[in-house]
Amino acid sequence: MLKRVTALAAAATLTVLATAPGAAAARATPAGADITVGSAVANTVAPGAIGANTPFWNPLLTRSDTPDLIRKAGIRTLSFNAGGPSDLYHFAGGGWLSPDPNGPENGGFQGLTPRFSFDRFAQIARAAHAGMLVHVNYGTGPTDTKADPSTPEHPKPGDPNEAAAWVRYANRSHHYHVRDWVIGEETYRNGWHPTPPGLPRQPDAHPDKTPAAYGRNSLAYARAMKAVDPSIRIGIELATYDPAKTDRPGIDRYAKQWDDAVLATPGLAAAVDFADIHWYHAARSGSDAAVLADTAATGPALRTLRADLDRAAGPRHRIGIVVGETNSGALGAPQQTGAVGALYLLDNNLTLLESGASAVDWWALYNGPNSTPDGGWGDLGLLSSGTCPADQPGRTGCEPPAGTPFAPYYTLQMLTTALKDGGSLLTTTTSGSEALSAHAVRRADGTLAVVALNKDPRHAQRIRLTVPRGYHAVRTLTWEPDDAIAPTAHPARAARTSRAPQSLAPYSAAVVLYER
Repeated sequence: MLKRVTALAAAATLTVLATAPGAAAARATPAGADITVGSAVANTVAPGAIGANTPFWNPLLTRSDTPDLIRKAGIRTLSFNAGGPSDLYHFAGGGWLSPDPNGPENGGFQGLTPRFSFDRFAQIARAAHAGMLVHVNYGTGPTDTKADPSTPEHPKPGDPNEAAAWVRYANRSHHYHVRDWVIGEETYRNGWHPTPPGLPRQPDAHPDKTPAAYGRNSLAYARAMKAVDPSIRIGIELATYDPAKTDRPGIDRYAKQWDDAVLATPGLAAAVDFADIHWYHAARSGSDAAVLADTAATGPALRTLRADLDRAAGPRHRIGIVVGETNSGALGAPQQTGAVGALYLLDNNLTLLESGASAVDWWALYNGPNSTPDGGWGDLGLLSSGTCPADQPGRTGCEPPAGTPFAPYYTLQMLTTALKDGGSLLTTTTSGSEALSAHAVRRADGTLAVVALNKDPRHAQRIRLTVPRGYHAVRTLTWEPDDAIAPTAHPARAARTSRAPQSLAPYSAAVVLYER
């Protein structure tokens, strides 16, 4: 865990140290850890800071109970983003895909056909009282059809006029009030640098796939789209990188080269409003412990990006950071639907917001199971798709019924409870246990929300809380996996009390609400 130490305001100590009844209990519960909440503000976020992606190739978004599940989770933004197929998608006529310029075997993208229209998506977002973010097609143009596909000799790349028409359709004709629009989807994976064997490339029919070309073309997109609706916000695709690893060949060096070249485009920084980044850094980790410790990498990467954006934009314009996708991995893994995935979601999303992100969209609301190397399955979704992996034909009984929440859904509820109606993320200091992580939010209504997590799978953690003077605990929400039933098949236990917790059980979390 990354220890955060800052200057703290004068504070009163609220001690909630449990006394273990007997030596055996004392051995099972390590010595108490300290959590201190300061008054310094790390970042301030709006009410719609937490969202989820809704890939159009999974039809379960259209279930009748989906808007209620979205509302209960506290999700305030839905992202119309299908991953790779986004750069093949055309909204007209209910939605259709161009052929993939990289061929049909490139990630199977062109086979992930739309299962619901943009209009249906917008209707569900409205029913769920959620805002919307839309990725427009950068890779392929509207004349790129199966009958007359794009070729290297006659390329048919994405068209700014089609993107502008989508803005007109959404906001002028249908009054959907879509504020945020992103140009392309992970365009930095379009093959402009060597791609490791077996990894798909992002569809892109532009002859010039360099970051400089993406920058120039994005400027044309931004101008065309804002000419239709000047109130919209435009996002561009930037990569994140570890600043300590850019001096050697690899993904971090390529990411920095992409960002530098895109942001150097004359006029672009002034024309766009945010960078859309995807944070799957924990996918580089292996063990459960490594995944849960991965948040230590967040601060350096986002601080570096913040400096890059400020340098490009200058003092009169601020380019925001939206984490348009994040999860503990980019492919399914068993840990994602259980306690590790649940704790990671809570810790990761708050760390991203503390580090400068204005919004975080989880991948995904519904995804579906993927096979794992051991023959099992994993699912990146918050909700079950009720199926088995497509490459395990004949297998049954994998996931629980469609629409069943996985464990991360419940910690997402805790996250949105802490962030209710937005507020300021405050600095915190933790000491005495490397398994403990903590965050604090001063909500817009003045309520203080302290979030504490125990990432130790075997030992409880006794805790001592120090909060700014004058606050008293009024409610506590706790979460821990049910020991008898797998978290993927049963909601985890949740309890509400008016006392701050005296300890945290193994692999558990708590949100403590304070008022003055």
